[in-house]
Amino acid sequence: MRKRARKTTGLAALLTMAALALTTACAGSDGDDDKGGPGGGGDRGDKGASSATAAPSPLDRLIIASADLADYTVNQGKPDGWASGQPTSSDPECQPLADATGDKPSAAARETVRRGVNAKADPAKGVTTALSTYDAADAESYMRDLEAALAACGKGFETTLDGNTVGYGEVRALDVPTRADDTVAYTMTAVSQGQKIVMHFVAVRSDATIATFTALDLRHLTAGYPVPQEVVDKQIKKLGA
Repeated sequence: MRKRARKTTGLAALLTMAALALTTACAGSDGDDDKGGPGGGGDRGDKGASSATAAPSPLDRLIIASADLADYTVNQGKPDGWASGQPTSSDPECQPLADATGDKPSAAARETVRRGVNAKADPAKGVTTALSTYDAADAESYMRDLEAALAACGKGFETTLDGNTVGYGEVRALDVPTRADDTVAYTMTAVSQGQKIVMHFVAVRSDATIATFTALDLRHLTAGYPVPQEVVDKQIKKLGA
């Protein structure tokens, strides 16, 4: 029998967004954030290059590292099968929320670096953290666009990437206090192939740099895992906010 070519399913594509955190933490060590970790270096969302082949970015020095978080492991390896690209929303008003599940938080991001953060006590609880640089006006617009999307998309929307569709429902804003210039936080429940996945998001702005955090519990997909306040606070501190 002829085998079909292997293709990333909608559910698998969704999980790879946070699989960076779990995969590298299980395979690597606390020093992986300095060494590049298994599977390559930190992601450059706009260039498609790893730190093994690209010159270090100023963002590499600003994004959180294992030395900043005693109870967490921070890695920059990119696991095999990482789903790349930007999902397209069924509703244009919801595109900012769809972009948050892709390689880049928005098309206006000039550069993006990404890390995986896992709780040492339970590595299945993972946070994908990204720093992106913008023009000043674009950074502020990004935060306002997120707020507008949250207001418009409470009833849910669908995204499509490489022919795969993921539905998002139970979209609601959250209150996450920070010392950043601007903060938007929310939760969404993704549904793919009948599986529900509760996801938490936080975006914070410090001048023209935006940090985004996506968290879920890969062992208990419907339980949800709020982005740890300590992780957000440490990142904001490193940005000088």
